[in-house]
Amino acid sequence: MTNLAGPLGRHRTMHGRVVDLLGARVVSGVYAENAQLPNESDLASELGVSRGGVREAVKALAARGLVDPRPRVGTRVLPRSAWNLMDPEVIGWHSTDSSFVRDLLELRLIVEPGAARLAAERVDAAQIAAMTTAYDAMAEHATRLPEHSAEFVAADLAFHLALLRASGNQLVEQLGRLLETGLQHGLEATSELPGGVERTLPMHRAVLDAVRRHRPEAAAKASRQLIETTAAAMAARTE
Repeated sequence: MTNLAGPLGRHRTMHGRVVDLLGARVVSGVYAENAQLPNESDLASELGVSRGGVREAVKALAARGLVDPRPRVGTRVLPRSAWNLMDPEVIGWHSTDSSFVRDLLELRLIVEPGAARLAAERVDAAQIAAMTTAYDAMAEHATRLPEHSAEFVAADLAFHLALLRASGNQLVEQLGRLLETGLQHGLEATSELPGGVERTLPMHRAVLDAVRRHRPEAAAKASRQLIETTAAAMAARTE
């Protein structure tokens, strides 16, 4: 079943690939809300897996609120209002949904400036070191783009997650992990646009400096400017 490359990549297990493929089909509307999924036998034949493999994948989707499997009735796609939109895999299945990615950016705009403000008040030496290391890696890889795009984005992601951890709020930190997929797409969009890195790298530095100097309002302002710039980059990418 080499054709099952879901949003999370080919390194996943066979079970993970089936879950990814079916989940992506639900989220993209291939299987519409309130519609019935094909039966186990048909899906197993199409995907080249056992009926048991399909059944386990459907259970994984049901756990995320996407479908409702009923014995002798079949599996119905649930309304979007029932989906667990904060599940990391559900977020990943929305990677090509521009309106959902926009909503993620709005959520970041609500959360990250506040997290930056808290970080400037609460950050410790180890957290400053983690943010500095991530920023230094960004600066290094920025000089080798586009060849080092993956490394740059990874360092950028590490910077943002370190900032959220530095807030000292465990729920904000957890939210960062949930937003990781949305962060990834925003960072990729910014790094791909001409001049995008040149604009945003100094903004990251401004966030780092404000946090390191314990300047809450400056940290919040710099974080907001950075996310708004990312949002503009993603809008341009979509156009």
